Amino acid sequence: MKLLGLRLDSHDANVTYYDGETVRYRSFERDYQCKHVGFENGIYQWTRILEDWNIQPWFVDGVCIIMDCAGTEYERMGVVHESIAINSKEISEVVDIPFFRDIGFRCPIHRIDHHYAHTLSFWPMKVKPNLHFVFDGFGDDWMYRSVWRDDKLIDYGKTEGIFPSQVGSPSFGFIMTRMGAALQLGGHYLDQAGKIMALKAFGKNNPDVSADGLGIDDLEILWDFDVIDKHLHDQQYIMDYIHTAHEYTEQIYLRHFQEFIKPDDVVGYSGGVAQNTIINKVLKDAIPNLVIPPHAYDQGLSLGAIEFLRREHNLKPLPIDGFPFIQDDQAPVERPSSKTIKETAERLAKGEIVGWYQGHGEVGPRALGNRSILMNPFDQHGKDYINNKVKHREPFRPFGASVLEEKVSENFYWNGPSPYMLYVTDVLEPDRYPCITHADGTCRINTVNESQEDYYSLLQEFEKLTGSPVLLNTSLNNGGKPIAGRFGDALEIFYETGLDTLVLGDNIKSS
Repeated sequence: MKLLGLRLDSHDANVTYYDGETVRYRSFERDYQCKHVGFENGIYQWTRILEDWNIQPWFVDGVCIIMDCAGTEYERMGVVHESIAINSKEISEVVDIPFFRDIGFRCPIHRIDHHYAHTLSFWPMKVKPNLHFVFDGFGDDWMYRSVWRDDKLIDYGKTEGIFPSQVGSPSFGFIMTRMGAALQLGGHYLDQAGKIMALKAFGKNNPDVSADGLGIDDLEILWDFDVIDKHLHDQQYIMDYIHTAHEYTEQIYLRHFQEFIKPDDVVGYSGGVAQNTIINKVLKDAIPNLVIPPHAYDQGLSLGAIEFLRREHNLKPLPIDGFPFIQDDQAPVERPSSKTIKETAERLAKGEIVGWYQGHGEVGPRALGNRSILMNPFDQHGKDYINNKVKHREPFRPFGASVLEEKVSENFYWNGPSPYMLYVTDVLEPDRYPCITHADGTCRINTVNESQEDYYSLLQEFEKLTGSPVLLNTSLNNGGKPIAGRFGDALEIFYETGLDTLVLGDNIKSS
């Protein structure tokens, strides 16, 4: 049985393929080295993957596609050909795509709902939430939030087709994008939310902001752009507004979740908004059974598509090895030797900034130890240096940290694993770790256990030298570009930025 899952749209295109024995996954942004890359006319440009993976379309038994269909049956977002009849109100349907037939596909082609695909994408984590919350900018039929119990849609909210202006939308994803545009932050519009999240730490309470009587579908009232626009000249007022409105938003999200949760529920949370590590921490503190995948945003949709096909064909759970390190990218032939790991730890202890490229890349936007820029966490000026000389990004943006899982509670206000860098938490000794401590005393953490043998050993060696099992960890990329997917990408970062050292497999390259 051969199955093909496709996320084809104007941003974050990705593909998952099951050949009857193994599962392969590819994010096109890593392949093309263009952040959030997609296909404006999505049915055509993706087909290079057929040659790369030697897929013969006539032997494929099922195709499932997610295309972000909106509005009426023939209304399009510029991502599929107008001749393809799609009913965006259907959770799943079989569609006819003439181009797919022309290139050899003979199997049924399923289209499934964007949010439904998010709920199906958890399977590589070996966990099965029975209650799902999905929040993003928008999905099919302008749905921006949804609640699913036992695969049934039980509640939802829509943005009413106001893209691309976003004016008046209750979608928190749209609100963050609009705020980024108002502040002229620059960069890709899908990255604005993370920047606004970082700015929250620089504010305090703003008495002009009120959430009285507001619920999950009223966020456009809470984030009042008439007020915001009038005060754009006053930087501190805006920081205070962001801080206060975000704190109210966190509590509104929590109340919304609690409205649906029963005591024994395993709660899944996905969609682009599920990358907000501040909201995530508030939810996790109140909902211990909360599960968020590292691919919570649209880069995980093809994984949901392949799970739909597995169920459609009544197959056993599909095998997937090495999750979350499942990118179909270029991996070094040799792993780092103990000598290389020790030398790398010594360089880090001396203050060098190290690019670390090992194995296959992580699924999702966060560096989890295979595609990382690393630095010791003690340097008072480390954050400013990496932002300015290495990542070439805004100076207010913080960095995450990796820590040995068994030592996390000795260094952060956190117990247990946090392997996907999806939560912020307080740093116990902020003065000891200045370059990973944000303005509000928090850090986004990635716990590392023995399953990540080489990275785990690196943290152990660093601890032997410094007494700390913590490293600054940020993604191996230059500002505005995706994480490195090939040796050439990593070497470009080495030559074009302020990296001191690149460790690629068992090879150490030093400037």
